Amino acid sequence: MRLSRFERRILGAIVAVAVVTLGGALWFGQGAVSEAYGVGVNQRVLDQLQDSLGIYQRHFEALRDDAERTADAVAYDRRAYVAMEADDGAGLHAFVEGSLTRYPNVARVVVTSADGDELARAERPDRLDAERNRLLTLERPAADGGTWQVTLATPWEPFRAHQRASDLVEVYAQLVDGATYVSSFYTGVYIAFLLSVIIVALAVGIIVSRRVTRRVAVLAAATERVGRGDLTVEVPSDGKDEIAELTRAFNSMVRDIRNSRDRIEYLQRIGAWQEFARRLAHEIKNPLTPIQLAVQQVHRTYKGDDARYQRTVDDAAAIVEEEVATLRRLVGEFHEFARLPVAALEEADLSEFVTRSLRGVDLRALSNAEEDVPAPALVLEVDERPTTVQIDAQMLRRALDNLVRNAVHAVTAAAPEGGGRVIVATRAEGSTAIVEVRDDGPGIDAEDRERVFDPYFTTKSEGTGLGLAIVKKVVLEHDGSIECVAAPEGGACFRIRLPAQEVA
Repeated sequence: MRLSRFERRILGAIVAVAVVTLGGALWFGQGAVSEAYGVGVNQRVLDQLQDSLGIYQRHFEALRDDAERTADAVAYDRRAYVAMEADDGAGLHAFVEGSLTRYPNVARVVVTSADGDELARAERPDRLDAERNRLLTLERPAADGGTWQVTLATPWEPFRAHQRASDLVEVYAQLVDGATYVSSFYTGVYIAFLLSVIIVALAVGIIVSRRVTRRVAVLAAATERVGRGDLTVEVPSDGKDEIAELTRAFNSMVRDIRNSRDRIEYLQRIGAWQEFARRLAHEIKNPLTPIQLAVQQVHRTYKGDDARYQRTVDDAAAIVEEEVATLRRLVGEFHEFARLPVAALEEADLSEFVTRSLRGVDLRALSNAEEDVPAPALVLEVDERPTTVQIDAQMLRRALDNLVRNAVHAVTAAAPEGGGRVIVATRAEGSTAIVEVRDDGPGIDAEDRERVFDPYFTTKSEGTGLGLAIVKKVVLEHDGSIECVAAPEGGACFRIRLPAQEVA
């Protein structure tokens, strides 16, 4: 395994600190062990420890005696005798239940007849917990030849403490017997421990330094890829240290560069398409009038009496008039697209702007619905908190109208029988203001959601595909962004994000 210079420096510092610190600890520990044996490991302490075991033993004998007395008190109580003589099952059961209350160390009482039948039983499940209590069952003869079984519970802790004390005394006795060898033995163990600490420190140092250097290497490789023009780089940034903060800052920088590049590229494409639209509008517009006038002239000057030919001339004139009108409309859209102005931003409240812009919008007129067909419903979900944004009201209103119009067309196409909803919502997320236009129409396929903003791309049978390109151009002029996602209602959702003053 090859170590980098950074890793070698870290390991060298760890070894230096470990050797100096642990060497001093070794010298101090050797003296401390020798002194500890001289002071603490002696026969007098061992005698005291052995005496403490005797105290535990006497305590256990007292517990045994108390258990025997408690069993006698329960089995030979006159009330129990009277109840059994009178064959009073209820009284016997009440006595047995009361025994659990009178004697806190009684966990269970079972009374059986001479035939082995159970006459009464009472128990406390919490006292019968073998994990916490040591259980002792004592039997006493009953008056009718039966048997009393009294189970008593004693906490395990004194017995465990006795076991620990026994182990301690045994170990201490061994230390007393081998006092002459212990000092050198523990010194050797301490040295081995110090060496293991140094080895572990080196291993940890390698792991930690390798983790840092690996992340730095990944960041360096990502920086190189960005330098070659790859802005899709995303470096994992799990962690809370400085390297993680640097990684998050790097990712944020790359995202900003990528967004700026995408914005510039889109604006350049839009600019090229605008120039193309301007020239195309000019080239189409010029011959339209002569064509229309020529056809009209032919239509007016024909004075023949051939009815069939007259119908042909009439049909041709009508077709030319209709197609010229279509071309003029297309020329108008091209001309409008080519003359998109630069936004003149002014401060405004977003919610108020959206409410004012949609006031009086006639969705029936937009959908071209018949009078007997329900028109789509317009639902406003406007945030009541004021959200200040910088907007060009005329341009943004035009974009909002375009999105609402598209949503109405989508809903109408999906439900010719009428109905449907178009939802316009606003909200604030920190320093970002959001406008959403959603519908419950058929939605837009995932593979088309990015392309819908390209000029002349459309999923409709009619249209030029310029509407959403204009919308995105307007949003970019506001230093914002727009995306197309699936709406919760099942249709499409166009989400506009604009910079805004942060709302508390």
